[in-house]
Amino acid sequence: MTSKKREASDFTHIREILDAILPQNRRHGDTEIAKIRRIWNQILPAEMAEHAQPAVIKNDMLTVHVKSSTLTHQLRFMTEEIKEHLNAEENSFQINSITFKVGKV
Repeated sequence: MTSKKREASDFTHIREILDAILPQNRRHGDTEIAKIRRIWNQILPAEMAEHAQPAVIKNDMLTVHVKSSTLTHQLRFMTEEIKEHLNAEENSFQINSITFKVGKV
């Protein structure tokens, strides 16, 4: 029995495979949450938006995943302003409350 040692170049990294497959299976970017994220990234400073992103919209409540509790505290002061901007856009959604959840963004 001959044992052949494969070189690293013979293998394909899982990231390459997933990057090739996933775009075909993702929903299109015009979902409500995608629209909200676009607006979100425009109204928040880039440093904040990088660490806090809308994750789920259910009924009239938006849930935002935030990297730290410190940022959550800052965003709570901006909640009314954020809601005004999001609701002012010509969209099919109306946000009445925003909740923040510390975790992976």
